[in-house]
Amino acid sequence: MIKRIAPIALVLVLGAVAGGCLVSGGGKSATATGSTTATGAAPWYAPYVDASLTMPKFPGRQVVLGFITGNGCTPTWNGTPLARATAINTRIEQTQALSDQVIASFGGETGPEPAVSCSDPTQLAASYQTVVSRYNLRTIDLDIEGSASLDPTVNARRAVAIATVQKAQAKAGTGLAVWLTLAVTPSGLLPDSLAVVREMVSAGVTISGVNVMTFDYGPLGGQTVLSASERALTSTAAQIQSLGLHSWSELGATLMEGHTDTAGQVWNLSDAQAFWTFAYTHRLGRLSEWSLLRDQQCSGTPPQPSNACSGVTQQPQQFSEILGNETTP
Repeated sequence: MIKRIAPIALVLVLGAVAGGCLVSGGGKSATATGSTTATGAAPWYAPYVDASLTMPKFPGRQVVLGFITGNGCTPTWNGTPLARATAINTRIEQTQALSDQVIASFGGETGPEPAVSCSDPTQLAASYQTVVSRYNLRTIDLDIEGSASLDPTVNARRAVAIATVQKAQAKAGTGLAVWLTLAVTPSGLLPDSLAVVREMVSAGVTISGVNVMTFDYGPLGGQTVLSASERALTSTAAQIQSLGLHSWSELGATLMEGHTDTAGQVWNLSDAQAFWTFAYTHRLGRLSEWSLLRDQQCSGTPPQPSNACSGVTQQPQQFSEILGNETTP
């Protein structure tokens, strides 16, 4: 998904939401997950977990394990064939046994994303379908990062393949919700990221939402990470509305707890609390964090950013408690 330190990761989300509602199938709302009042709505919360590392206890109904990558046209969990990913498969089965819906995320920072490694749209669609069918998915997340994944030819075949799978799932009566995860600037999505969304819409894909990675911005020119992220969401909301999406309710954000990959850009607990309030007030559709294993205080002083801790003073999974709040502010 997501900018990450480890070379291997994988993303799963359980349930999906548009406008603070649980998404099933093509993005239509079913059951509210949090408080909804005249002044706002609690976003759907799903933390990411780096499954290449120790997987911590999942704090809620949703979790994101990342990533499904490609070996040619064969889908893998970060290079491991699906059938041989025993620990991952067991964790998925255990989660689904609790009646939680699992969502797989495809791609990630290091990839390769299936749409990059597989050049045939028909075989690419079959690759996506294999994962959807094997894990009985109702929602998928496409984490599209890097120049190879943003190539126009790759965009086109990805969109055609996803449209094919979504139509097949609709015909089967199960539906398939699709989230796009993209990098963002304080001014919103860059043209190549907007092209990803536009290509999906053109291919006939019903997009449940666009999830932006609100960290690693580069120079902020005096802005804080919080103010830059609020500005990024405001800008992106207008951009996706111009493409036919429902601005805030089909928009999501993922923060990186504590120290990010960019020196000096740190998400503190107070920032997370203010960000949740901003999300609630604007009826943001989704909130996530990268990653759940990092949602704890460091023991000692490991180099930052760390795979295993945030680098700020906190209680275990305190970011999760803030971002997953389903009550009124």
